[in-house]
Amino acid sequence: MKVYKYVLLTGNGVLPVVGCILLWTQIADNHARIILLMILLLFCVLDIGYYLYFRRRFVIFSEEILRNTGRIMGNEKNRFSYREYNRETLTSKVVMELEKMEDILGNRVLESEKEKEKLQKTISEIAHQVKIPLSNICMYHDMLSDSDTADGEAEQFRKIMGRQLEKLEFLIDSLIKSSRLESDMINLNIENKSIFHVLEISVNNIVCKANRKKIDLSVQCAPEITAAYDLKWTAEAIENILDNAVKYTPERGNIYIDVSPGEMYTEIRIQDTGNGIDSRHYNDIFKRFYRESSVSKEEGLGLGLYIARNIIALQGGYIMVHSALGRGSCFSVFLPRICTKR
Repeated sequence: MKVYKYVLLTGNGVLPVVGCILLWTQIADNHARIILLMILLLFCVLDIGYYLYFRRRFVIFSEEILRNTGRIMGNEKNRFSYREYNRETLTSKVVMELEKMEDILGNRVLESEKEKEKLQKTISEIAHQVKIPLSNICMYHDMLSDSDTADGEAEQFRKIMGRQLEKLEFLIDSLIKSSRLESDMINLNIENKSIFHVLEISVNNIVCKANRKKIDLSVQCAPEITAAYDLKWTAEAIENILDNAVKYTPERGNIYIDVSPGEMYTEIRIQDTGNGIDSRHYNDIFKRFYRESSVSKEEGLGLGLYIARNIIALQGGYIMVHSALGRGSCFSVFLPRICTKR
């Protein structure tokens, strides 16, 4: 029985008592007054009985709620659930709500712990990436400070320090970009425009690296093919994919860029004749700082594809990859035909 029923039942006993008192004042017959007095006493006894009975019920209810609350907060392993018990009593319903709250709070604690672990891992990875070039710079600086260092060696050390400084600068710049992308702090100027414009910027930025390895770059894109995208950030994403293609494609290899319009998306396919990727690592390659052990000797930080995926996702697009070891890789960038992000 619910609490509001208890209150109504007890309250209803007051009305006859008030009625008896009013009748007492209107009746002169002593015999009738005695009868009314007995009725009045009876209602008083009934009210007191109701009060004591329902007070006891409420005390039992409160104690059970407190006991179950303590059991839930104590997170007992062998506790039974009121979900498997009586669903009709008020106590069971309150306890079920408490258990739901416990589940919600438990999930939030787990999410918080996962975020903490993720943050610690990220800090550890950043510290590792920064430590290597800094250690190299310090080492070569000490060697340059040695008065016995020959002029030829000193010049070589300066060049190495310059490359390490460039690597450090690139790392910091990439971390800033990834942080801005994750926190949605970039301003995207998404417009419907020809895909040819973004490919022109991306290919021009990568063509020198491709020429040094004698890699042939082939682009097939009709000027009338359009998509909704931000020119600056999309060029950055495609350039990162192309940079990986050049990096992991042997000399005299080939990179093919082909664009085809779809009903909802425009697809930019970037296919190379490089080393290829094991299908087990399709998801891993888009993680921050991830680098396969087979390519660990190559220069890189493992941020290019991570940044590329975030840039495309923020514009309402996505990236797919198909690859086979020793047969090259194909990255497909899908950009919306119409603007879906502001």
